[in-house]
This record gives sequence, structure tokens and C-alpha cells, in this order.
Amino acid sequence: MRITKAPEPALIRSVLVAVTGVVAYLLGRQISTDWIEAVLTIYGLFTPVIAGAAIRPAVTPVVRGDGAA
Repeated sequence: MRITKAPEPALIRSVLVAVTGVVAYLLGRQISTDWIEAVLTIYGLFTPVIAGAAIRPAVTPVVRGDGAA
């Protein structure tokens, strides 16, 4: 599967909350979800880098037969 864009922050948040809930259930404890906001802030800062890496192959110049880009 080829990733063509970064997932929405809402999707990341929902996955993190779901995984935290499952882990809390398995451990039989309450786990705070306050850390999720910090992770999403960091994710938001790195999203442009992730998107740039994902689209890089599509924007790489192609050299034509006459040598021009």
C-alpha cells in the first residue's frame, strides 16, 4: 500500500484513544489520555515533512531526451 497523504489528525486521535482504551482495559486500570494532545501537536508540526516525503516522487523532474528537465 502506497501512502499518498498524511492521515487526518482526527483519525490519529481516534486511533490513539482507542488503543489507550484497549490497553487500559487489559491492564484493568485507568489511563489518562492527556498525552494524546502533545502527540498530536508534534504530529501537526511534522505533517508538512511527511507530506513532502510522500509527494516527492511525483514532483521529481524528469530529464527529456534532449537533456532538458
